[in-house]
Amino acid sequence: MADSDALLSFSPAPEAPTGEELIRTYQRVAGQMVRPVAVVTCLRGRQPHAITVDSFLDVSYDPPTMAVSIYSGSRMMESLEIAEAMTISVLAAEQKNVAQWLGEPGQPLYGVLDAVPTAAAPSGVPYIAGAAAVFDCRIAARLEVATHTLVVGEVSGCAETVGARPLARWQDGYGTVTGR
Repeated sequence: MADSDALLSFSPAPEAPTGEELIRTYQRVAGQMVRPVAVVTCLRGRQPHAITVDSFLDVSYDPPTMAVSIYSGSRMMESLEIAEAMTISVLAAEQKNVAQWLGEPGQPLYGVLDAVPTAAAPSGVPYIAGAAAVFDCRIAARLEVATHTLVVGEVSGCAETVGARPLARWQDGYGTVTGR
């Protein structure tokens, strides 16, 4: 029997990890999911704020709606609490450096996008130039779940870079998809 055919041991079972061990097991297992990488941007006053995320999804096609998960105690969430709009820029494979820069803890509150090529979406919120896809969203709801807040946005506009391959995250690394 190949490893892929082996029966799985689900948590929690009587011998399953609990507490901190369950959290570490969950992080490792969740790391098996391949996730696209994006940058969420909003304006705080006139200052753009941005953060790298890999926990976002399309919620609905009618009306077009996106959601993103942001750590509730972050400065970015403070900005999203008062923002009316946000952009979600799904990064292209060549934009790993942007993902790493905006994913570093302790980013400056002002000027974080000064070295990153951006353009303004119709809402006025910047997006990452050259991104594989961009969603311009009006923030419709915020829902606290555990340590994070789901920020829900109604899509007011979207665009793609034809032929761009998205940047993806798997376990602790970055990569992209291959052709069909």
